[in-house]
Amino acid sequence: MAATRPEGSAEEHRMRAALRHLQAEAGVLERLVYKHRNQHRGAAYFQYLLKVRRDEKLLLGANLMEVISAVFPVITCRKPANTILVPNRQGKRKPGANHCQYKRLLGVARLLSQLAEPVMKGAVQISFLLARSFFVELCTAVLALLARVRVLTQQMLLDVVSVYNKVTDLTDKKQSVKISIGKVQAFREYYPSSNNPSTILECVWVKDKFVLHEKTKASSQKTQGEDLKSCTPDSSIQYETLGLVSEGWNTLPSLIHDI
Repeated sequence: MAATRPEGSAEEHRMRAALRHLQAEAGVLERLVYKHRNQHRGAAYFQYLLKVRRDEKLLLGANLMEVISAVFPVITCRKPANTILVPNRQGKRKPGANHCQYKRLLGVARLLSQLAEPVMKGAVQISFLLARSFFVELCTAVLALLARVRVLTQQMLLDVVSVYNKVTDLTDKKQSVKISIGKVQAFREYYPSSNNPSTILECVWVKDKFVLHEKTKASSQKTQGEDLKSCTPDSSIQYETLGLVSEGWNTLPSLIHDI
């Protein structure tokens, strides 16, 4: 019997496969638009195809594969959650806004949600032509293409919303990172920011598509005083809580004077 995949691994595999298929469909759409742009430029369905192509370019330009590679190690607890909250470093070879992976995941969800409308409207216009037996081969190819794009984007939207909510739950909690140098161990704690409330995403089925809804929830942050306890209370190792450098800065001149 084959070994079962972990939930995070199966979700990651499904998202990567859907993204590869969407890249292939985007290439087919690009060739169709290039081939028929002179003859069908003024048609209503062709304008919707141009909108679909534009949204697909924006979606692929968001580099979802890089976001997946950064997010899933956090979900599987291989990396701390604060790593996806740090903005990316952009050099001269990669100009652009330095958004963190967490914000990029939210942007991908919004792009997937708004992609449903031009796909559906373009399919309706193609159906009108197909009912009149106009350009049957082209209409059949475009209609099949739009159907595949619709299925892929809707499934990706559900997966992205699920992943985003899991990451939100992790970033809303206190994170502890263990640092070991020789025989010395230290723990660094990261607390969620209370100034920026968390956003929870939800997909609601409306008529013939999933619609993205964003909800704001208050942070479940605890005070640092409540969390200042031993990291491993049952261990024989004794840990000591050190204050910030600024707390002992006022006593430093007196210590130097005594020496």
